[in-house]
Formats: sequence, structure tokens, C-alpha cells
Amino acid sequence: MFQRIKSAALRGIEAIPVEIEVDSTSGLPGFSLVGLPDNAVREARERVVAAMRSCGFYGCSTRMTVNMSPADLRKEGAAFDLGLAIGILTATEQIVVNELENFLFLGELSLDGKLRPVHGVLAVAADLVRNAPQTILVVPHENAQEATCVERLKVIAPKTLEECLNGLQKPERVYCSYPECNSVSAAQNIVPDFSQVYGMANVKRALEISAAGAHNFLLVGSPGSGKTLSARCLPGILPAMLQNESLESTIIHSCAGTFNFSEGLMKNRPFRSPHHTATVASLVGGMRLRPGEASLAHNGVLFLDELPEFQRAALESLRQPLEEGVIRLNRARGSINFPANFVLGAAMNPCPCGYAMDKRRDCRCLPEAIKRYRAKVSGPLLDRIDLQVSVPSVPIDENRLSGGGENSGEIQKRVEAACEIQERRLKERKIFRNGHLDGKTLKDILFWDPESESFAMKAAEKWRMSHRGYDRMLKVARTIADLRHSHRVERADLAEAIQYRALETAWID
Repeated sequence: MFQRIKSAALRGIEAIPVEIEVDSTSGLPGFSLVGLPDNAVREARERVVAAMRSCGFYGCSTRMTVNMSPADLRKEGAAFDLGLAIGILTATEQIVVNELENFLFLGELSLDGKLRPVHGVLAVAADLVRNAPQTILVVPHENAQEATCVERLKVIAPKTLEECLNGLQKPERVYCSYPECNSVSAAQNIVPDFSQVYGMANVKRALEISAAGAHNFLLVGSPGSGKTLSARCLPGILPAMLQNESLESTIIHSCAGTFNFSEGLMKNRPFRSPHHTATVASLVGGMRLRPGEASLAHNGVLFLDELPEFQRAALESLRQPLEEGVIRLNRARGSINFPANFVLGAAMNPCPCGYAMDKRRDCRCLPEAIKRYRAKVSGPLLDRIDLQVSVPSVPIDENRLSGGGENSGEIQKRVEAACEIQERRLKERKIFRNGHLDGKTLKDILFWDPESESFAMKAAEKWRMSHRGYDRMLKVARTIADLRHSHRVERADLAEAIQYRALETAWID
């Protein structure tokens, strides 16, 4: 008997429909699996047969041929176990399921018939709602909350193969419903508060601008000056995610297996901080075509501490996503796109010993050593960083006496007010932050006078800005104006934005 079962495979973060075709014929018992499976899929036979026997069924007593279509798509992982088991049981007429074509199966089977969770269920659920909303999704019980985060989708989430078979007979009795998962999670990550940062008014101001306009930033200062602590306070002032942003980011983390769905979709913008030994593949993806750190930071922040210690190739691989917001990987197994619209944050020392900017300690580095160290961060990458901030060391007594100042909540209110202004202004253009503006849109929303434009042009010539650097300076000025609720970009906004490009020019000199 022939049977066709619906399932799905992940290609990056995209769900690709897969049909498991099972043909059972008379003859010597045998099992043949085709359709470009990897080792985990080939080993499914042993898992599935053992699970079937645990539930009281017999194994493969006929000649069995299984094809996984499309045949040119690589099938990876154990998510096809459940669909394969259902296909064998129905093809050998051990069970009868009405309207089997209305179900899509995902799940890994253990030898005793229990169902284990798999990655990427949210991506499959979102794809079903768009393309086949009447399909009933069958997933392991531990993936139930993830699947029901997508509204208007019917989900069955059994714990065992036997429970799954019982549910297929009358699925309307076992549909899952987790209404609380359809809303965005209200949980807050525990992050440092800006009230813990003493002094450093210029750094706080730069990070506020970065949060309000999605601008890349670089903090340069001596060891212990507070660069990393300040950057780690940034998640506390980032604006809340929009609904579509929450779904996008959660799908990426679902495919990577890095998110707990017990509280619904993501609300807090991701803040990823990989170690400086990270490789190109771990940053941009490519290991089994799974998302890298840049994609996991989508709609959030990718923070690179000790920037010059990263591999040069790894840093240069970020140049394209910083411009386009997407990573395009071309491999022998195919091409794939990962969303990667993130804010790049970085911190570094000014020299190998770290004390070139510290007035209290002497720098031991030779000029050539400092030059080589700074050259590890290429000019093209530095040109893509909007806010380049010097973090001077301040004596402990002076630092502590100044107090911590505003807390993150107070700063976040100003950030969210500026974000609302940008959203109203850019709503029709489908752009939500000044940092994502293209050149034409930027010119349309500056609303500056000829005197301010002339000032910006003269400053760009003096500081030898590139066209990209000039545009990024104007984007920062637009955000500064939004923070003070101004319709027009004025000379003071431009002057503050220009100073954030001074570090790049100083290094060139």
C-alpha cells in the first residue's frame, strides 16, 4: 500500500514542505530510504521500529521503500521520525486515519515511543498560517507553546506515539490552546542599570542616541574605564519590539534552538556578545546552514568586546549585513539568506597595553605597535560605525562623587518618545529607525536650512568624511533632533553628530 505524509524541513530559517512517501509491497522484508537524507535521518529506521514495537505494533515485515520529496533538498535531523512512523503504520494497514492529508507531522521518537522536541517549529507554524491555514500541525508536547504562538493554527501536541495515534482519530478533542502565548512575553531580562555607571555623561549620551536611532557605536578607552559595563546597560533602554519584529526574532532563535517559549514571543531586543575567538561561520552562520550571532542579534544589538582581538576575516564578514541588513551565504549545498538587521556595538583599548588614553598611567607601546593594533579594525568597517566615542579614565574619587545619575527607566522614556516620532514620520516608507534610512529618504526628512547644510558640507570636507560617513553623520543628527522633539535638524545637532566622527579622523592622522 502507498501512503503520503506531510512534514517540513528547515533551510536556514525557512520552512520547506517535505512529503514522506511510503510504499509497502510484498516480498523479502527490507527498508530503503531515499531522498538525500543525512545520517540522523537514515538512523530513523531503528528509532521508529523500536517505538512502534513499544506501542504494540510490529515492525517492517514487508518490503518498504521510503522517499522524501523533494529529492534534491538535503534532509537533516530527527524531526521526520513521527511522520515516518505514521507513514509506515498506515502503509502497512496497522492503523487507519481519515483525511491524513490534513495533518503535518514533526517530532523525534525515542525507543520507548515518547516524543522529543525539535527545533524550528515556530518557522513551520508561521509558514502554515500563510500558505495552508487549514492544516493541522502535530508536534511533540514540549513544542506546544511554541506552535501555538502563531494564531489561527490548529495544533495537536501528544507526549507519545500512542497518544498521537489516538488523537488523529478525533483531533477536535485534543487541539492545544495557549492563549497567553499569542501575546508578547512581558518578562524582562536582568541587565545592569545606568544608575550603576558613575560619571561618563558622554558615553551615556552616545548610547542613548544609539538606542533611539539604531546607530552603530564604538567605545574606545583604557581597561577598567567602564566601556563594557556601559554597553551591557544598553538593553535596559532599548525600545520595545514591534509585533512583527518579535515574530521575526523568535523564529530565528527557534531555528537555532536558543529560546524558551514558556512565556511567549520575544519582547526584549536580543543582545548578543560573542567571545573574540568567534569564527566567520559562528558570526554570520553556515554551520549546517544555521543562523550565526549576527542573525541571532536581528532587531537587537551585536556587541563585540575587545574588537581588535577578533579575526580580521570575521570582522570583515559583517560589512555587508551592516549595509543591507541581510546575510547571503553561498555554499556548495545551496544559497541562503539570513536576516541580520542589527546594531553593531564594540569596545576596544586604544593600544596594546591599553593606557594610551590614561593620564594616570604611562603607555609602554611603541608608535608602530599602536598603529598595527589600530589597523586591525579596517577603515571600511570603522566608516560604518556612526558613534565613535572616547572613554577617558576618571579618578575613582571624582567618579564616585559624581554619582550614577539617571537610571535606565528615565533614559528609556526619552528613547521611546524619539522612536515614536520616527515611526510616525517613516510609517509609509516601511522604515522604523533613522539608522536604516536610505540616502533619498534622509534628504527628505532633514528639514534643515541652507546655513545648516553649508555647515555640514564644510565639516565633512574638513574631517575628510566619505559619502557613507557623511550620510551616517546626518542620520545621527536627525536622531539628536528627534530626542529633543524638533522637526528641523539644526546646527547644534550637526555639531554634536560631527564630533562622533572625530575619532576616525584622529586615527587616520
